[in-house]
Amino acid sequence: MVVKVSKPEINVREKLEELDYGHVPYHKMPAGSVIQVVRSSFTAAHNTTTSTSYSSMGSPFNLSISPKRNNSIILIDVMLNPYIGGNGNSGSYNIHNGSGQLGHASNGFGIVPSSGGSNGQYRHFNINASDTVSSTSTITYQIYHRSDNASVTFYGNHANMMNHIRLTEVAQ
Repeated sequence: MVVKVSKPEINVREKLEELDYGHVPYHKMPAGSVIQVVRSSFTAAHNTTTSTSYSSMGSPFNLSISPKRNNSIILIDVMLNPYIGGNGNSGSYNIHNGSGQLGHASNGFGIVPSSGGSNGQYRHFNINASDTVSSTSTITYQIYHRSDNASVTFYGNHANMMNHIRLTEVAQ
């Protein structure tokens, strides 16, 4: 008995033309690839605290990202404009990811010192941090600030200064 098997003819050229070489699926991107970038640049009114405990700076200082992969690294880059009066006073920033703070419990991402004499000093303050995600659920990163002395007002943002927050998802 003879069995005849037939296969449909495949047009290889047609199949190659169907491929979209301009888009690599997220799950096929190699480690180190930038998957997405979310950023915000904004000006905001004075944002002050005399609290010696970290507190949120509010909605303009929040930024959300919805990771495409459940094991990515999120690079967090922030540029802020603090002011602190007097000499020898200080404040600090931290970043909260909805589960906890990413920086040191008391020093956050470093101390913002004043050294401008009795009038204080305006500064730019940069934070570069990272977080590893474990799901594709949206994460909101919030900037927190605190004063190191309850009798000193720490301006986490001085009025109408430009601030920047950037979240970069990197494949792991």
